[in-house]
Amino acid sequence: MRASPSIASLWMIGSSLAFAGMAACIKLASQHDVAIVQIVLFRGLISVVVTGGFLLWRGIRFATPHWRAHAERGIVGFLGTVTYVAAVAMLPLPSAVTLNYTSPAFLALLLLIVHRERPEPLLLLSMVAGLGGIILLLRPSYDTSQLVGGAIAIASAILAALTALNIRALGRLDEPASRTVFFFSLSIVIGALPWFLLSHPASLDPEGVVYVLGAGLAGIAGHVMLTLAYQGGHTMLVALLGYSQIVFTSLLGMAMWNDRPKLLAWIGMGLVMASGIVARLSSQSDADSPTITTDQLESPPGHGARISTRPVQSD
Repeated sequence: MRASPSIASLWMIGSSLAFAGMAACIKLASQHDVAIVQIVLFRGLISVVVTGGFLLWRGIRFATPHWRAHAERGIVGFLGTVTYVAAVAMLPLPSAVTLNYTSPAFLALLLLIVHRERPEPLLLLSMVAGLGGIILLLRPSYDTSQLVGGAIAIASAILAALTALNIRALGRLDEPASRTVFFFSLSIVIGALPWFLLSHPASLDPEGVVYVLGAGLAGIAGHVMLTLAYQGGHTMLVALLGYSQIVFTSLLGMAMWNDRPKLLAWIGMGLVMASGIVARLSSQSDADSPTITTDQLESPPGHGARISTRPVQSD
């Protein structure tokens, strides 16, 4: 049974809370000296178990004729996951998550370049607003480490946009979304495993395990609620509610790490949110398309997200 629009909106808010919790767990793990690769590996491993079980339950074959497309998606997605985790580890939580939400503007730019389309005025406005938000968030008063973290966060957003294009290509091949998620998650495990074995895995203590498991489980919970939200809600409203994650991570950052963004940073976050919303509204022809950020790189089992030049969604 499909949820009512009001219930679907609550599912989306719950999803945003879960993704904010995932980011907080990643931050806690990094502060506990858990290596980035260990966080990445557990993130992928939990998803492999869940999506693999889903494929077996639904009787969907693991074999695919589109291995090359999956390989391309897996490489880009793996790099996107690594850069997202690194950005969360290096930056204040609100800044890391907000910069990741510039991916819709980068996706619009990539599609304009790839398809050589004339930019619509609203898309130009979106990209300018997103750039302004980045400048305010990474203002020169930031120290060098945060500038490096900001560059990594922007790389994560660009990789998320590239991943959206890969997902669209796989969708055109009629590849089941759950199998796409499985191979993406498997690519994370394969890519991270050699690095993981060199990271002294025995150094991961019980507290560190709690944090990495929390990140993985919160991510899965977020994707389940994300799927329920898009199945029953008004797509535009649900997509816009996804930006509540920026608010939740800001509140978590203030409560847990005393991260209190200055006025210019708040304005920058507002510009990034406005950029994504304007990009989402700039084309009514793709109004069904959800939104992709790097923390949502896998589409939830059974949820086939279509990709547009607006905010995008997957895991």
